[in-house]
Amino acid sequence: MRLLPVALAIFFELNGESLKVWVQTREDDGPYQGLQEFPGGGIEANETPLAAAVREVSEEVGIKIFAEEGKFFGVYTNELPGKSVLLHVFLFPPSPLLMGKGQWLTVEKPDLSAPYKGLIPYPNHKIIDDLFLALIS
Repeated sequence: MRLLPVALAIFFELNGESLKVWVQTREDDGPYQGLQEFPGGGIEANETPLAAAVREVSEEVGIKIFAEEGKFFGVYTNELPGKSVLLHVFLFPPSPLLMGKGQWLTVEKPDLSAPYKGLIPYPNHKIIDDLFLALIS
C-alpha cells in the first residue's frame, strides 16, 4: 500500500457558538470530484507540511498566505483503494481574498458537520467536528 502525505489548509472563523470553515469545489477527477473540500495537496520532496499547505493555497486558490499564520491542528488518515493518505491539517485565519473563490460552511451544535454529508469528503467530517469541539466546547 502506498503512503501519500498531504497538507490541508483550513480557513476558519468563530462566531459565538458557531464555527465557519471555508471550502472550494474539487475540480479534478477522483473519488471527491465535485465535492467541497479544503485547499491542499501532496507534500513534495524536501518540503515541510506547512510549506506544502501554503504552496497549495497559492496554486489552488490563487492567494498568498504566510506560514507564520498557520497553526498545526493534527494528522488524520484516509484509506483509499491502494493508498493510505496522511492529512497534515493546518489552521489559518480568514482572509478577505477568499471572497468569491469558494464558500463558507457553518457548523453548529448539535449536528456539527452532519448537514454537509454528501457535500464534503468523508474524512473532512472528523476534522471539522474535532475543530468545533476544540474551539467551542
